[in-house]
Amino acid sequence: MIYDNLKKNKNNIVEVKNKVIIHFVKGPYVEIKGSTNSEYKVEFIDNKTGRVHYSTTIKNNCWCKCSIEYCVEWKIKIYENKKLWYEYIYNAKGKRVYIAMDSKALGDSLAWVAYVEEFRKKHQCEIIASTFMNDMFIEQYPNITFTNPGMGVENLYAMYCVGLFYNDDSSVNLFKNPIDPKTQTMQKMCSDILGLDFVEVKPKIKKRNLQIDPTLKQVCIGVFGTAQSKFWNNPTGWQTVVDWLNNKGYTVKLLSKEGDDYMGNKLPKGVVQHPHGPLELVMDEMLKSKAFIGIGSGLSWLSWSLNVPTVLISGFSYDWAEMKDCVRIAAPKGKCEGCFNRVRLDPSDWNWCPDHKGTERQFECTKSITSESVIKELEKFL
Repeated sequence: MIYDNLKKNKNNIVEVKNKVIIHFVKGPYVEIKGSTNSEYKVEFIDNKTGRVHYSTTIKNNCWCKCSIEYCVEWKIKIYENKKLWYEYIYNAKGKRVYIAMDSKALGDSLAWVAYVEEFRKKHQCEIIASTFMNDMFIEQYPNITFTNPGMGVENLYAMYCVGLFYNDDSSVNLFKNPIDPKTQTMQKMCSDILGLDFVEVKPKIKKRNLQIDPTLKQVCIGVFGTAQSKFWNNPTGWQTVVDWLNNKGYTVKLLSKEGDDYMGNKLPKGVVQHPHGPLELVMDEMLKSKAFIGIGSGLSWLSWSLNVPTVLISGFSYDWAEMKDCVRIAAPKGKCEGCFNRVRLDPSDWNWCPDHKGTERQFECTKSITSESVIKELEKFL
């Protein structure tokens, strides 16, 4: 956005002495263009707290920028000769704002997209958003323009990237994440970056035109994740739960696409493997089911988004890390847990277990979750 400081000469003709260019694309940016030799002190201030995050001095035809990329309701003050010369307060109303989701994961996309809409409503702005799953959301958020990641977007007032960002030394990048995201819920990670008050919000996703037989006794499960630490590593856990469901007359549909013995993990017997196909057919199986039982993976987020009763078994994350509106089964007290919320995950190490790898306590968190604890919760609604 360009703002002019104007001055009339003796012939009453307007002369443009300076142009101030301001935008908030990956951080607040100020450029001053003009013909004088003046110097300007620029302050980037959090308008809510009054904290000066950065200040510097520039001359005409120079620019400066604060490194903070998450959303702050900025106040920018520019001084010339120690006198306030220009002031601007962040106001996205009616302007174009681009929000990019920096993750291909199904769970991340489902957890975050609702807050893009909350940002739009709060600031009454025009939102352009990029996700790796636009087709899931485009019909449900008609006031958002979805674009593909990496596509150029012009004439922006602001841009924000949502993700879990690290520096080269594996420390959290606090210029992109205002709070260490490992210590927050998956959804609050996004609301923090977008400067929103956190309230759990379910995403709106593609609707399915499905006739559901209310007498169908079906439960879906998802047993695979992107690292062994996410699995339910109790060697008899899944099989005991499947046997219990089968004995109660339930068909157990396995929605995970990985096959038997994937990375050394055996499938439980007594399940019906859902065939490979589009995600919409996975959604249909969930909607036909009385419950979904899964781990900390995208399928659990999908089930929750569809309002299917969701039982989430996890020890690698703390019991507050995912959605609140689910049946959350965590490691027993006294057992190691929550490494994902304490240590940066190394996705290159399939057997990542930062506290006990190579010892008898490796994957202790989920090895110690019993099938009885899961069945006890299932008995409450099945």
